[in-house]
Amino acid sequence: MKSRYKELKKKTYRLGELSLGSIQEKWKKCGDPDCRCARGEKHGPYYYLAYTDRDTGKTTTVYLQEEELPELRKRIKNYEKFRDELHELVEIEVEMRKG
Repeated sequence: MKSRYKELKKKTYRLGELSLGSIQEKWKKCGDPDCRCARGEKHGPYYYLAYTDRDTGKTTTVYLQEEELPELRKRIKNYEKFRDELHELVEIEVEMRKG
């Protein structure tokens, strides 16, 4: 248990690039009655980063360029791994304190 604790603690201090949120894909209508989207063939996909605003607690979205997606996906995955390992670190610390 202690070796895993030390390993996790060391990892948490070597953070990579992190991003919180998820990538959402949306298809849209433009409103032109003569456009193909008026017949059901929507425009897109358009990509957005969705995350919860800390101050308001509301979901916020930010438009993304398609070329940003690979790096952002990597950063989100890094955050998720960090979050899981930090949670595990805390659980191990609690167990160690119990004796």
